[in-house]
Amino acid sequence: MDFEEPHGRPESATIEHLVDSTLGGLRTQKHRRLAHAVCNHTRNEFRMQAEREFQRWIAVRQASGKP
Repeated sequence: MDFEEPHGRPESATIEHLVDSTLGGLRTQKHRRLAHAVCNHTRNEFRMQAEREFQRWIAVRQASGKP
């Protein structure tokens, strides 16, 4: 993990929020950890993709009238 300038490179250190505050997480020290920028970004993208898929699944079920 790299703490040197410039930031934003794949190996740069970032703070990862284990449960994003937009999803109900708390902004406390115990809900954060260090992560490589690329790892943090990849996990966030995976979470967002899963959320989009879930929203599509809900929309299909609602459109079909299934409970």
